[in-house]
Amino acid sequence: MRSALLVDATELRSWAKRRDAQALLPRMIRRLVHASVDRVIRAGFRAGEGIALPGWDGIVVVEKGNAFVPDGTSAWEMGTTEDVKGKADSEYEKRTGAPGEVDPSQTTLVFVTPRRWSKKKEWEKERSAENKWLAVRAYDADSLEEWLELTPGVHIWFSTSPSTPEQS
Repeated sequence: MRSALLVDATELRSWAKRRDAQALLPRMIRRLVHASVDRVIRAGFRAGEGIALPGWDGIVVVEKGNAFVPDGTSAWEMGTTEDVKGKADSEYEKRTGAPGEVDPSQTTLVFVTPRRWSKKKEWEKERSAENKWLAVRAYDADSLEEWLELTPGVHIWFSTSPSTPEQS
């Protein structure tokens, strides 16, 4: 039975089509990180107009992560485009070629999309096999729904925000 209030993966997928999803997705991820990890040493996610600036979409450093936030350092890229694999591949290639402030051998690369991506595990496996990063992860709408369920405060905030999907 669907919740009368809280966003699910289907609504996230629909929301991804909206322009403002690009600006709000990093804010949601930032809140999810802080709400689900006991001790965040460093986290930085540009949101809103800040997404237009160059650099990683997010950098996180934690001693002990969880099912969604990798232990140690993780570098995050996000995309809301319909061509999820194309966006993930593009971000992977760009960041592998120019990792900036992170050492790929000590960093987990995380790609996030609010769309459904049935091939995310295959993509993770293929990219991880290249051994260019400590690990590679991919989260889609179903992953985000699960993470939101584990962080009720963030789930309620996101579900009731005027910029998020309207429930039918």
